[in-house]
Amino acid sequence: MLRYLAIGLGTILVVGIAVAFFIAAQHPPMRLMPAPQVFLRDGTNLFAAQPTPPADTRMEVFYATNRLPVGPASSRIYTVAPSTDLHLGVSTVRAGDAGQTWEWLYGLSTSPSAEDSERPFLNLETMREDATISGDELSPQALDWFARVDSAIGKAADPDVIIYVHGANTTVERAAGQAAQLMHFTGRNSVVVLFAWPTAENFMRYPRDLQTALGAAPQLARLVTLLSAHTRARNIDLFTYSAGGTVGSEGAAIVGRAVAAGAPAPRLGEVYHAAPDVNFRAFVADLEDYIHIARRVSAAVNLNDSALRLAQVVTRSSRAGRPDMAELTPEATDFLLDASRDNGLEVIRVRPENMDGLSTRSHTFWYDDPWVSSDVLLMLLGHLPPADRALEMGKGEVGTRYWTFPTAYPERLEDVMLGLRDNPAAAALVSNALTPETSPGPEVARP
Repeated sequence: MLRYLAIGLGTILVVGIAVAFFIAAQHPPMRLMPAPQVFLRDGTNLFAAQPTPPADTRMEVFYATNRLPVGPASSRIYTVAPSTDLHLGVSTVRAGDAGQTWEWLYGLSTSPSAEDSERPFLNLETMREDATISGDELSPQALDWFARVDSAIGKAADPDVIIYVHGANTTVERAAGQAAQLMHFTGRNSVVVLFAWPTAENFMRYPRDLQTALGAAPQLARLVTLLSAHTRARNIDLFTYSAGGTVGSEGAAIVGRAVAAGAPAPRLGEVYHAAPDVNFRAFVADLEDYIHIARRVSAAVNLNDSALRLAQVVTRSSRAGRPDMAELTPEATDFLLDASRDNGLEVIRVRPENMDGLSTRSHTFWYDDPWVSSDVLLMLLGHLPPADRALEMGKGEVGTRYWTFPTAYPERLEDVMLGLRDNPAAAALVSNALTPETSPGPEVARP
């Protein structure tokens, strides 16, 4: 009997491993995320800030990567191997099938979508590499790439540039899709630069991804510094997701340490870590190095995040998106308490039990949940503090302060939107695009 039981358990284990490998090998393109709550209001939305509508469903997103490239520069393929160089270019992402219209995409982007199947795939059409940075000197091609980023910022309604850093086990196509939809739902008013670091694109090699993430951090720090030096961007905003938090946390710390050593301070603006998959102790240590040069640091966390629960088992350490305060020294605890109360750190606790339709164990909440994605946009575009974004304050473990979404968030968000016209601290882009008294309405954004 025990022999048959052992055989049965062995079979289940083999099947389980096979299924895990199968799932790890599947990398479909991203689907367009559900419309953020701010796009589901009657009247106006961020697309109204566009003087003319897009020609079709394509989106162009600047990118920088330390992945090793192959193929012609006009249509690069980036491998999972690290490169010692920083490669710069432009990606083209198409929402849906070829031939779909902007009116079709606008409709999907401004109405609730009940089923995933109703939302189109974000297909990567091309990655055109324009320049490579190998040493300290910038080539004419690299300078030209920064000049084109600068020109795009000059034409954009949002004066900041947003660097998006993807997570582990992510193909270039999925990473480009995530960056493209972030840009799309700013109303296409922001310049987004994808930083594509070399993940193994296989969950079974997750520990290796964490090593390459740390290896990519100096290149990200270099990108932040160069964008600050060679563009007119008001701020360089840094948006990281999942294990991209390991890249972004260490990268921002490298920038902070360089400033402390006498380097010019880059215009580091919002630093937002969504579901950060980064060693918690390292995250706090890094934060000490860069919080003083950032406009604000935000961390959005779900304490029931199943992906980070698994990551904790693999790494044997808690993750910043699912932290264990007992791991910190008393000095680090004091620093974190002070930072969360008065010194530039905002912890946003995502509580799925208060949010309609969000999985309790969600790791993808920043783009899967309309409330969270709305809050991201208000933070990035309006630079509003949490209380002015309709969030509520709470007190956590050992006195840490956090912010969360009230159950009446949609109603409170409506009050926020109506009040923006009287808030001089709000960005003109958000105020003009989202308040009925100052906006011409959504029909202007349609062809």
